[in-house]
Amino acid sequence: MRYSLAITAIILGYTWIGAPLVAVRGPWLALPVVLVIGLCILHNRKSRDWGFNADAFWQSLAWSALLTAIFGGALWWIGHQFESPPRRDDVWLDFIYVVIWGGSQQFVLQTVILAEARKTFGRGGIAVAAAIFAALHLPNPFLAIVTFVGGLIWCAIYARHPHILPLALSHAASTVVILLSFNPTITGALRTGWRYLQ
Repeated sequence: MRYSLAITAIILGYTWIGAPLVAVRGPWLALPVVLVIGLCILHNRKSRDWGFNADAFWQSLAWSALLTAIFGGALWWIGHQFESPPRRDDVWLDFIYVVIWGGSQQFVLQTVILAEARKTFGRGGIAVAAAIFAALHLPNPFLAIVTFVGGLIWCAIYARHPHILPLALSHAASTVVILLSFNPTITGALRTGWRYLQ
């Protein structure tokens, strides 16, 4: 799992060490992204898994739609049991942004972390990959729980139907449901690492 460990170290290094430094701004923000993409390319050139198996698209989309409806419905119901949810004006912009950002996370999670976890731990690799994904969202307890459950769902779908796009749409839809259902006091404004503690 050397690529997964390297990617995890880069992300944690940025969220815990790089982000608090005032000097880490501007072009430096792109450095962890470039490093992670580079590691993904190195890994995927060997594995030949780029996350876009055309034969898997419709099955992935069907399972993603079904499980997102269940997961999103549960999040919606839970969120509305607390104080009044926030009002958001640009929900479609949120969705489009998270399709790109969430799709990038899914690409790394599925094609590298899940692939290596399954190779190392067999069937248990799905839970290991989901746990790594959740750990990257610490110390935010809300995000750690939600991303673990989401990670289990997305990894289970990808393990059978390897296509990233439906997972990106699922990730975006789930995030928008969270934004519409929970106040930032509960979600920690979706922050991770050092920024969550500020």
